[in-house]
Amino acid sequence: MSILDGIAGILGTFLIPDRDKAQVVEEINFMEALTEHVQWKARLENYLNGTPREDLDPAAICRDDLCPLGKWIHGPGLRRYHKEPRFYQLRADHAHFHFLAGNVVRHVQSNEHAEAGALLENEYKRTSRKMVQALTELNTHLSG
Repeated sequence: MSILDGIAGILGTFLIPDRDKAQVVEEINFMEALTEHVQWKARLENYLNGTPREDLDPAAICRDDLCPLGKWIHGPGLRRYHKEPRFYQLRADHAHFHFLAGNVVRHVQSNEHAEAGALLENEYKRTSRKMVQALTELNTHLSG
């Protein structure tokens, strides 16, 4: 079994076909996308703890098509990989990540701090790990 077969087997991760790698590298930097998504946890924790460094809009956060990864998923990625079921899993996981982040903010804004904390530490954390793993694997795959 090759390393790529092993990576593809983990959570059924979507992988970029070799023929498309150069084009995808020009379209999206998966390490930058990973960093942006990892930083959300600190942003949400600061918001929950009452030490936000920014105003957060849950309606905008819930939109999975505004960040660079989302723009790629809904644009060139979708046009190129619309027949690939594992691409749709990446798309669904990314949308769920944004949905949960927006709901953490909504709970804080509704003064439901316990609910926000529970969501952040449970479902959000699981979804975030899944996104980090998928983006790390995509970056490794493109770099290899």
